[in-house]
Amino acid sequence: MSASRLSSKPSRAARIGGTSVWDGAPVAQGQIDMTHLEHLNELYGESEDPWHMRGDWSEQRRRDLLLASLNHARYGNSFLPGCGTGELIPALARRTDRVLAADDNRERLTAARARTEHLSNVDVRWLHLPAQWPTEAGFDLIVLHEVGYLMDLADWANLAEAVRGSLLPDATVLACHHHRQLSGRQLETDTLHGTLDSILGLTRQTRVSDSTFTIDVWTNRS
Repeated sequence: MSASRLSSKPSRAARIGGTSVWDGAPVAQGQIDMTHLEHLNELYGESEDPWHMRGDWSEQRRRDLLLASLNHARYGNSFLPGCGTGELIPALARRTDRVLAADDNRERLTAARARTEHLSNVDVRWLHLPAQWPTEAGFDLIVLHEVGYLMDLADWANLAEAVRGSLLPDATVLACHHHRQLSGRQLETDTLHGTLDSILGLTRQTRVSDSTFTIDVWTNRS
């Protein structure tokens, strides 16, 4: 499926454990699920850090492992969907010529822009995904970090298709998700990563997993 039109290729059902988990119905371009958006707004209304991304050694350790799992020292064009308040952006900016970071909460984006205003290679945008997936360029790195918990399976599968259609040659896809229960969570980490693995159809190069999180890295290197 191309990045510019999520419905331009025949749909492909993901199968996990022999069970079809997606009916292939794409999300229309520009269609936004307000229920998920409102729930995220509620979470960030209650706390500036609902995922506990700041000031915690276990979170710092996880970010360090995430960065160490990338298979190239440097990338050209990277995308960080669901960037939140931008905790991960500066580290990616040190490894990438250009970082596109996106979120659909304006308060989080304000914090992310403040955190990265000194970084000339960072572009922070309001995007609701997967409906508003960026199509102007391909990416050689896509980092799916703590994104997708509140999506339904069809939206996550559409996002996986958009990822697959956006990859440049010798690209890396990294997914990193907690195992803990979160308010409003719909998809478990095993489902998130299993769906990606099936739809991307790429070589999984690295897996880092412990009791609290899993990191998976795929590459389309031939």
